[in-house]
Amino acid sequence: MISTRQVQKMTRRMKMLPARGCAALLAAMALASCDAIDPTKVTNPTTTDEDLAQATNPTRSLLPGLRAQFARMINAYVVAEVVTDNYSIHGTGIVVDFDEPQEITPDLTNSTGTSVTGVYWNVQELRALADFVIDEIAPNDAKATPALVAEAHYYRGMAFLTMGEVFSHAPHEEDGTPQSAETALNKAISDLQAGTAFGPQANAALARAHRLLGDAGAASSAANAVLNQEPNFLYAPEYDGQFLTNTSVAFLVLRALQEMQPLPRLDFLDPKYTERGSPVPIAKAEELHLILAEAALASGDLVGARGQLASAINTAKSRGTVEFDDIDERRNADLSLRPRNSEIMIRADADSPYRAGLVLDRPSEGLRIPNISATSLDADSVAALGSASELWHSLWLARQEMLFLEGRRLADLGIRLPMMLREIDQNDNINEGDPGTMAIVPQYIPRSPRYAMDVYTPLELYDGDGANAPLLETQVTITVDMNRVLVVNNASPFN
Repeated sequence: MISTRQVQKMTRRMKMLPARGCAALLAAMALASCDAIDPTKVTNPTTTDEDLAQATNPTRSLLPGLRAQFARMINAYVVAEVVTDNYSIHGTGIVVDFDEPQEITPDLTNSTGTSVTGVYWNVQELRALADFVIDEIAPNDAKATPALVAEAHYYRGMAFLTMGEVFSHAPHEEDGTPQSAETALNKAISDLQAGTAFGPQANAALARAHRLLGDAGAASSAANAVLNQEPNFLYAPEYDGQFLTNTSVAFLVLRALQEMQPLPRLDFLDPKYTERGSPVPIAKAEELHLILAEAALASGDLVGARGQLASAINTAKSRGTVEFDDIDERRNADLSLRPRNSEIMIRADADSPYRAGLVLDRPSEGLRIPNISATSLDADSVAALGSASELWHSLWLARQEMLFLEGRRLADLGIRLPMMLREIDQNDNINEGDPGTMAIVPQYIPRSPRYAMDVYTPLELYDGDGANAPLLETQVTITVDMNRVLVVNNASPFN
């Protein structure tokens, strides 16, 4: 069996992380798969890179570590949605400044969605481990099957894709010069093309990468490749619920104060994940239909856009739900009450109509929660929309609702996080003020009032804050409809 110290030496080229972080990851991997490793030429307690390369099945033995690190990266990626209008932060488990994108700094990113639990650390960890498998181990492993290599390329492609979505610049090697998001996305495309034998999820990721680069033709081709093969496609690997849990569940369900509270008009979608082992949808047919709808809209094909939007809506509504005994009293950090009664109607901004059915009764036993996709849109209503502007608004709303807590909203809003402070301080190729060292926040993201994307009125909906406080107001207005803002600012990568 490979020890923690041996694994540390084996992966000493892996960068950006505390040594004990790498050790913990690969030690866990080794414990899960040490029966498959047979470093027969080792005659002393230290296993080297060269020893591993000569082991019986080194590539196969390292794949569990890649899978586990991919799951950790997805955890960090979805929790980063607290930066957007999807959630506001109420509690001490997540730094509240993440609710104000303009105030996010590298030291914050290194402390709460953060360090070994944050996106930057985990993206670089996955990339580095995949580099090790693809570049150093697999080429010298006679038993590295094409399927195993394709899977490794998929994970590295997902690391580069996430890097390109979340950061404006980041290095791609130890002490490297930061590369642009465009460079990361092009590397993602190369790896994902090499990973298509792993399954349709690679083409689904290719559609995302091409979309972010503004290539409607390539994005549509990749999306159709998946839908033609599996019309109801879903890729959602499960967490084990014990050694590798769904991180967002702690903030949604388990902690005494549920610290991730949804925008009131998204209440019906929350909590999307209810168990430690709840799977996170990584790729699904709904997103592919939305990419096709977006490409059609950008080209002026309103008929095609309506059809693809309707397909996305119908697919989302066909997904299942889970039953959940919800104890969330919908409280702010000061324990005042948020909207928590089904009588409440919500409008997206002062110029929108009030809509019922967006807020559920809480606390509640036997609540039915959509765990894959759901939407407040109706396919027939979308089919009746006449203008391009209305269709664009429906598209952005559909992306927000159907991809809720799947990580996409950050990039959809155009926000990019800075690299973590440790990278900036330790990398001689990076100085404060360089690209990637500060958050990128588009001018159209509102700056006033404070926490503008999360604010609604009236704030006092109940007579008191007790468990049985009576409802005083039944109409709530969200201050800013960010989907309308995206329409006005032509925010689609295809425009």
